[in-house]
Amino acid sequence: TVLVTDRINPGLPGAAVANVPLGLGVIAAFTSQIGDYFVRGSELVFGLPTDLNYSRNGMIYGSRLFEATMAVRINDAEFASNLDEHFKQCVFYDVLLGRKSIDNLARSDDLLVAFGPGAISRAQRWLTRNGDGTVSSEIITCRDAYSRFVASWDTMQTPLERQLGVQLYPRLLPDAARSKLVADLPGAYDYLTGVSRSASQILRQNLMINAMTQAMHTMQSGGSPSTVDVYAQTRAEIQTRNTYSAISSTAMKWVPLLNIVLTVVFYALFPITFPLFLFPRTGAAVLKGYTTGFFYLAAWGPLYVILNMILSLKAQSDVLAAGAPGA
Repeated sequence: TVLVTDRINPGLPGAAVANVPLGLGVIAAFTSQIGDYFVRGSELVFGLPTDLNYSRNGMIYGSRLFEATMAVRINDAEFASNLDEHFKQCVFYDVLLGRKSIDNLARSDDLLVAFGPGAISRAQRWLTRNGDGTVSSEIITCRDAYSRFVASWDTMQTPLERQLGVQLYPRLLPDAARSKLVADLPGAYDYLTGVSRSASQILRQNLMINAMTQAMHTMQSGGSPSTVDVYAQTRAEIQTRNTYSAISSTAMKWVPLLNIVLTVVFYALFPITFPLFLFPRTGAAVLKGYTTGFFYLAAWGPLYVILNMILSLKAQSDVLAAGAPGA
């Protein structure tokens, strides 16, 4: 009987596999434990944050979190529409009138605070979703609108965090997925960007950045024929981001999967190769080659750790360089 333990998902109980041939069980158990020992030793030497280690969350986990949260957008239609209207009717006019600096807004680490408290002299349309499924519209001042954003922001963001957590961790329940996202996100951002913020603050800032960018595109169109150009530009940006994301996701999926496939093939070959072990002349050489294959597969783990470390350091240097003064 062989006990199989999943290091990536600690909540998954170990599986006991009975009736495993003794020779196969000994070789597989010995080599897999050696591989696990070297993986943990390599991670200790390279010194990445715990949540970014390969054995904890897979390949370049920090970059995956960074990319996923950079692309997050408000999924509440009325809230998103109200915020878009606020940018166009309130915030951007403050910039045009010289009451706010676009440079200060661009460099602010909390946009929700930076564009408040809103002007009393200007107004915007506000949409409210009613209990019967209808939507009512009213005109309120920019200051009242800003107060409503601040009061209802957490109510809007919490379901979005749960949804994003489910997308990143599909094997976890929604609440557990959100808890893992909230726990891991600050460490990833602190390592990659040097920014020390809570997960809610990070997501709120990214939501505000994406909403402001979208509002700038739509305001620039102004309902003229150039609206088509703005739509095409936005679509091209999203398509480019999705293409690079798909390429990286495919690589991160298939490289470890190749190791799994080869391991399963080696296990499945045991009944075929066992009679060859009994041949007097070639048996020793076949047994040596078969056992060496398991050690070869066990060496992939430390190689993944080194690759994860290199890619994480590269991502950290790129992000820090992009955020440096004058960049």
